[in-house]
Amino acid sequence: MSASELPRRTFLTASAAVAAAALSPTAANAASGTGSGAGATADTGTATTQEPPPSAALHWLDGTPAPGPGTAWGVPWPRGTVAHRTHFGLTRADGSAAPVQSWPLAFWPDGSIKWSAHAIGAGETSSTYTLAPGHPAAPARAVSASRTHTGATLTNGVITVRVARSGPIVIPSIARAGRTTATNGRLTLLLQDAPDSEDGAEPRRTSWTGVVTDLDVEQSGPVRAVLKLTGHYLRDRGPVRGAGNGARGILPWTLRIYLSAGDDSIRLVHNFLWDADETREFVRGLGLELTVPMADEAHNRHLRFGGASGGIWGEPVRVLTGLRRDPGAAVRAAQVAGTATPPVSDWATTVSSEYQQLALWNDFTLFQESAQHFAIWKRTSSAGSWLKHAGQGDRASGFGYVGGISGGLGFGLRDFWQRFPRSLDVRGAATDNATVTLWSWSPHGGAMDLRHYDTTAHGLDLAYEDVQAGFSTPQGMARSTELRLWAFDTTPSRDQIAALAPALTAPPQVVADPRWYHDAKVFGRWGLIDRSTPGRAQLEDSIAHDVAFYAAEVEQRSWYGFWHYGDVMHTYDPDRHVWRYDVGGYAWDNAELGTDAALWYAFLRSGDPVAFRLAHAMTQHVSEVDMHHIGRFAGLGSRHNVSHWGDGAKEARVGESYTKRFSYYLTADELLGDLIRTSLQADQTLVSIDPLREVLPPQTLAPARVRIGPDWYALMGNWLTEWERTGDTKWRDRITTGMADIATFPAGLFTGEAGGAVGFDPRTAHLYNFNKGDYTGGYNLSMAFLGEQALWEVLDLVDVPAFRQTYLDFARYVQAPAAEQIAHYGFSFNPGVFKTIYSRMTAWAGEQLNEPNIRQRGWQQLLTDPAGQPWPAAVSVSGDAAIEPINEIPASSVADHTVATNDAAQRTLAIIALLGIAPQEAP
Repeated sequence: MSASELPRRTFLTASAAVAAAALSPTAANAASGTGSGAGATADTGTATTQEPPPSAALHWLDGTPAPGPGTAWGVPWPRGTVAHRTHFGLTRADGSAAPVQSWPLAFWPDGSIKWSAHAIGAGETSSTYTLAPGHPAAPARAVSASRTHTGATLTNGVITVRVARSGPIVIPSIARAGRTTATNGRLTLLLQDAPDSEDGAEPRRTSWTGVVTDLDVEQSGPVRAVLKLTGHYLRDRGPVRGAGNGARGILPWTLRIYLSAGDDSIRLVHNFLWDADETREFVRGLGLELTVPMADEAHNRHLRFGGASGGIWGEPVRVLTGLRRDPGAAVRAAQVAGTATPPVSDWATTVSSEYQQLALWNDFTLFQESAQHFAIWKRTSSAGSWLKHAGQGDRASGFGYVGGISGGLGFGLRDFWQRFPRSLDVRGAATDNATVTLWSWSPHGGAMDLRHYDTTAHGLDLAYEDVQAGFSTPQGMARSTELRLWAFDTTPSRDQIAALAPALTAPPQVVADPRWYHDAKVFGRWGLIDRSTPGRAQLEDSIAHDVAFYAAEVEQRSWYGFWHYGDVMHTYDPDRHVWRYDVGGYAWDNAELGTDAALWYAFLRSGDPVAFRLAHAMTQHVSEVDMHHIGRFAGLGSRHNVSHWGDGAKEARVGESYTKRFSYYLTADELLGDLIRTSLQADQTLVSIDPLREVLPPQTLAPARVRIGPDWYALMGNWLTEWERTGDTKWRDRITTGMADIATFPAGLFTGEAGGAVGFDPRTAHLYNFNKGDYTGGYNLSMAFLGEQALWEVLDLVDVPAFRQTYLDFARYVQAPAAEQIAHYGFSFNPGVFKTIYSRMTAWAGEQLNEPNIRQRGWQQLLTDPAGQPWPAAVSVSGDAAIEPINEIPASSVADHTVATNDAAQRTLAIIALLGIAPQEAP
């Protein structure tokens, strides 16, 4: 199944909610042109309540923001409390109604809403909000999306955006109050046929244009409108760029365009999939280009760039300050402020008579070459040299502006310095039409090289590297860029530009309180923060310490860059005082053993914005860079390696949906919803990509071979996510089919070769037992990748008594003493499990059986495991031991002298789960 054949996600806008009110989830999907195929049915039940549904208290993640653009978020609801036909109202702290647009994200099995999504327009600054069933207030000026014969038009009474449904021009125009702000918006790609040369030979370069092939209106207001465009890049040939004439298209892309009520900016999210030849095609530039009409006199035309710390660089096209002759204080003040200068006749005559001799600065560039440095360049023309010292600093916000006192275009890229090399280019500012290019990959930063770091493998035993021929490839991975365009009616003030920076650096996010998330019973089993005893406080401190440590490490180790941002490293090398960035499978983490989930749980129970931002960036990275969305490995992800995509282990567990739901449901991110859905392709991909091909001989007993854990758990999480998003019970049935099969296996969840290998039929979802005998021992890592949380959540949604007992037996005896195993199974065995990882399984068994001693055993497994002990504070390393002074966890204080992200993630996950399952036995 190709990505284009996957079912589309559900969109129910506020304007469509009335029409869908009487529909079941599946019927609503069908009404909006979505759903999962013909014949889908939903287990709708009757979602009734005896009491009024609860209301959710909401607040801003980082504190009350300045007036800014619109935003969206998700809210969970306890099962059975909010019927699928419910509308929502939003109330500000002062009791006034805030316009809100709502749509469902996920459903409980009874058809009630599990997660709802909500959007508010621009300018909202209430410190808190209350969301509850009710009628939404209407915005003063509603936004709308309407189809035209050439595409679609977005308008909100402030700005109007025309979008094409086909061809090389994506955005024909952006206008404000009838004045055209920008035209001819197109996606541009620069390729070269070789990497940057070291011997002086110049690669051959070609230019490509993103050509639109389809346009969908996903939401049409009244608070937010969303258009989704799809296309691919075609090589420019002749005067009509991107015409292609049947030429090969590459890098399939999507572009979503958002417009909110009251907003003077539009948000764009561009995402591409890599399908080029990484050995012969090297991206030199990737960006969005627009034309900006320039009507004002040169001295009233202005450039602006923003710094991440709030500073502003601003200069006019013709500079009247710093001259040998003074034009007058009012002229100089206007140029600095970006306001209209007095008439030329009011200037000092020594300047007014000769000012046209002054230089016209035509071209400008803000180039972020690293996470620690940007530079601003300018020049008069291509016939002259660049002045590359016009401005510089550490980090730019990614904001730029070109225009004049009668208006212009603001433009920006989110995560500008974090995803270097990036740049903002302005060309022709002194002409009638300036060209602006927002480079998500800057041509000034050299060619993008996606080849693996070496041409040979370095050994699994020594370098922990599983490299296989043809597997170290980026084919099918993705990367997104968020852009924003402002239509201004005059040059924005410096204060105004500084206030806009958060829209690019840390977009305002609405969230609920930790107890609300917890009491909604979403994301499995976890407990709230508990510092009631010194022992518990120590455990809570360890979680907070680890979040702060990794936040500091991202900065200290500069884990930034276009492909890297969001990931952390796997294992530390205390001898070199660096993470093992160059040692096989010890380098990039790729969310191994649930690093992303640990951060999300840390946020859910604390509300910590640092944990949220770390987790959000990591989910974005894993869902894009570490996963193959199309091609040979579609639906699978790449295990940790020096290159994110370099390892030969292509695993369903890396591409799974379960842990990506945190970010999707909390932020209502449409692109992430698309990427999550591609994981469903893993079912069929596993037929040709056997996860155990390197350790077991080929088999012919089933169409595919998987491990119960983590492979089947990952597939189960994918099906769970699709079931709750669509209400289509065929996905539930795939889960229960596997559960019923496992319950028949002689050793239950202990069944299988090489840690749980069984047969799998992607057509029916049946599992087959290859090993007809009893379990006799072996290495079991089945629950290390959040398998336990996925199963706990599923067991609350479906009723398969035989599987529940099978699962309970596994949890009860996986860490039990030999005598207890013998009493139950008739023999003793060692499943080879990690104490911390399985501690929460043991405690869960004690909870289910109401046996305090087994719950206590779970805690003891954690507390006596050296790998489960909190890390001490970092210490300083300086002098000649490292090239710069650094802080590090002293290896001598850590189990096995190894500082590893695996341990931090699993320790955090265990503590949080244990506090939720067995709080009375906590220290």
